[in-house]
Amino acid sequence: MPRLRPYAPKDWQQFTALELETQLDGLGDSTEQERAIFKERFAALLDVKMGFSRNGFRRPGAQLWILEGDDGGYLGHLWLTERDDARHGTRTLQVTTLGVAREARGQNYGRLLMQKAEQEAKERGIEVIALEVAGNNRRARDLFKDLGYDTVRRTMQKRLRGH
Repeated sequence: MPRLRPYAPKDWQQFTALELETQLDGLGDSTEQERAIFKERFAALLDVKMGFSRNGFRRPGAQLWILEGDDGGYLGHLWLTERDDARHGTRTLQVTTLGVAREARGQNYGRLLMQKAEQEAKERGIEVIALEVAGNNRRARDLFKDLGYDTVRRTMQKRLRGH
């Protein structure tokens, strides 16, 4: 039976590898050069923009949960960040990222991680959970819809190369 536990510095390599893979999948139609730049800047992005490094968070209200198998193998992770939602005037638990290792997909681990997010929200007295999902990630969109999440906003973009 898989188990959830808090992040430890020993998880850094597996976390960053899976998170980078997940983020690259979300880039969709991007060039090899754009992907290379993203890979190069990824650790700094986590540290500077997100306040997370090998040793953990610098920001209060954030948690990273690690899902591991019976053998201790890394199956996935759930990053939660508490924030105030100015639009609703309420505290919100943001699913900053959720990742499931490719070989572990299709076994309801994403559902298990989202159940953890909902449990954390209830324990903190938070009534709203928010998340973003890449438009090309149908599997995740279907999971969230099945769990009762509604689409409240869509973001669209157009890539202008060479301008």
